[in-house]
Amino acid sequence: MSERPVIKYRRILLQIDAASHCRETMGAAIDIAARLGGELHGVFIEDSDLVTVSELGFVREYRLSSPEAHQLDRLTIEAQLRAMARSVQRQLEREARRRKIAVGFRAVRGTAWPTEESDLEDADLVIIENTGRLHSRNFRSRLSGRALPTGMLRPTLLLKGAKHLTAEALVICDSPVAAEQGVRAVTSLLPIPLSHITLLPFALDDAALAGLAEFAKSAGQPGEADLRIMPPLSAANGHVLERMLARESLVVLTSGGAFLQDPANLEPLLTSRHPLLFLR
Repeated sequence: MSERPVIKYRRILLQIDAASHCRETMGAAIDIAARLGGELHGVFIEDSDLVTVSELGFVREYRLSSPEAHQLDRLTIEAQLRAMARSVQRQLEREARRRKIAVGFRAVRGTAWPTEESDLEDADLVIIENTGRLHSRNFRSRLSGRALPTGMLRPTLLLKGAKHLTAEALVICDSPVAAEQGVRAVTSLLPIPLSHITLLPFALDDAALAGLAEFAKSAGQPGEADLRIMPPLSAANGHVLERMLARESLVVLTSGGAFLQDPANLEPLLTSRHPLLFLR
C-alpha cells in the first residue's frame, strides 16, 4: 500500500456526566483533538433523575465532612450540578488554551444524550467517558441488543475512567470491511505503528480469512512491520474475548458484523477497563 488513507475527525464531541467525570479522560480527549487538529466540544449532562430524587422526602445525603444525614432539596442539587458544569468548563478551557485547540461547551438537562440525530450534527467523532462499571445508563441502553446499529449515529469512543489510550489496539474483524476500516481509524487516532495493531478474525469463512491475511501483508509502507493476526475466534466463543486481550488495549468494533449481533459478546467489554471504539 503506497499511502495509508487517513480518516478526518474535525469536530469532536465529549460527553461528560456527574457520575463519571474524571480529569484523566478529559486529558485523553484533549490529546486526541490536538493530534487531529480538530475542535473539541464538551457536553455536560445534568442528570434529571438526580433532581427528581431530591424531591423524595425520605432520601438523605451523607457527606465526607459530616457524619450526619442531610436532607436533599431540588435547589441544592441544581446548584451542585451547575457548579460542577462550571468547574468542568473551566478545566476544559484551561487545557485547550495550553494545547492551543478550539473548544466549546454546553450543559444539557436530561437522562439521555443524544436524544436525536440533530444533537450530533457535524460531529465526526463522539467521545463518552465512563468508569469501568459503566455508570452511563443511556449509553448502555443504546448498546443493548439490536438497538446498537442505529444507536451509534457517529463513530463513538468509550473511554474508561482514569485510563489514557494505550499504544496497543485490537480490531475485531467480523466482516470484509471491518479490518480496513478499523486500521484506518486507529492510525488516525493514535500515533502507533501497524506492528502494535492486532487483527482478530471472528466468524469468518476460509475465503474471508485469506483476504484478511492478504490485507495484513499489504497494509503497511515498504519496510514497515506487518499487522499482527490472532488465531480465528468462532462465533460461539465471542464471550471469552475479554480474557484474551492485552491489558487496557483499545478494542475496535464495527456495527453490522457478527460480533455485535450477540449481546453476550459485548457485555464483558463494557464492564472491562478496555477503551472501546465503535465504528459504523
